Amino acid sequence: MDTKRLALLMILAILGSVGYGSNKGTKHASASVYFRVLYNFTGGEDGCCVYGGLARDRDDNLYGVAYASRNLMAHGLLFKLTPGNPWAFHILQAFNPETGTECHTTPTIDKAGNVFGVCDNGGTGGKGTLWEYSHLAKFIVLHNFSGPEDGQSPEDSVVIDADGNIYGTASTWGPGLSGTLWKYSTSTATFTLLHSFSDGDDGGILSSGPKMDSAGRIWGTTLFGPNCYYCGSGVLWNYDPETGQFSVVLDFDNTQLAGSRSRLAISRRGNLFGVATLQGSGASCGIDYALIKDTNYAPRLVYQFTGIGGDGCDPNRFRFDLDGNIVGTTQEGGDFNRGTVYKLTNEDGAWREQILHSFAGRDGLLPESALVMDRKGNWFGTTAQGGKYNWGAVYELSALP
Repeated sequence: MDTKRLALLMILAILGSVGYGSNKGTKHASASVYFRVLYNFTGGEDGCCVYGGLARDRDDNLYGVAYASRNLMAHGLLFKLTPGNPWAFHILQAFNPETGTECHTTPTIDKAGNVFGVCDNGGTGGKGTLWEYSHLAKFIVLHNFSGPEDGQSPEDSVVIDADGNIYGTASTWGPGLSGTLWKYSTSTATFTLLHSFSDGDDGGILSSGPKMDSAGRIWGTTLFGPNCYYCGSGVLWNYDPETGQFSVVLDFDNTQLAGSRSRLAISRRGNLFGVATLQGSGASCGIDYALIKDTNYAPRLVYQFTGIGGDGCDPNRFRFDLDGNIVGTTQEGGDFNRGTVYKLTNEDGAWREQILHSFAGRDGLLPESALVMDRKGNWFGTTAQGGKYNWGAVYELSALP
């Protein structure tokens, strides 16, 4: 378990045993937004500290991964929440050094109901794992990362194409020393290295997983580069599985953006969206940005967070609702400076923010992930801390305006 997070968790144990429009003001949640906590983690056998988000199956069951369990003495677990009053919590798989440890992943579910995810460390290679929990309730490690050959620390989500192939990233190492893009074929049980980042024109260090567009192309960003080891503002890249072509699409050094660190979101028009900071803005609370397809993915500012007057600060990966509005979370800010759930609505070219919920602690704090929406338009998310026992919570927001 990494020392920074372990130190934070030990404190908790003691306590709890550019142009695309402009900001148009912040509006706070109306009474029609209903928030409730579905589950409070105790830090015991049920685990604690969910840094990733949730996945939803076609029966509206929710799946997530706890980072640790048994009062920080065990390596976390895969869990499932089934709808009811109250919702029922199920432990599906406990993690260990062989299956993977330090798991920050948001699970991904294929059309057959199989659940896939990654762990940062552990496995027989010691550098992380790709795993599957099948619809037949069988857990298996599909690939063990080794470091030099295939990368280390696959930290985020994976994506699955129409043929069931899995695509993901490792945040560092690999032949180029700065991360990898890879594919796993579920039909042939083979792992293929697609690109090794080298801190050249391709940049390096991938703190987020890939995103697939409607044409099957894979998109992502690097945290650093290009041509700069652990410096620079990073790049936007894509990979075409049909041709095997890897391309650098945008050098963030030539923009005002820096540190693009979330998995991208893709709009119906094919525009790319993400979160970042602004170059030279050390006190910035972060921004949501868009990369516009029709202008060769030129970046435009969507919203700049301030952390003032109940506004959020330090945004996480977000998603779109059915009307094309942005719904996301921030780790800090809000009325109590413990994080928010927010919504951005485009009104005549300007994005207006509405704070849907400000976390206060008892209802959770430090949300670090995106939300997932069910068929009725309700949203579900996780917090890494807070809740009744101070070990994190799963929550729901319903009837969003």
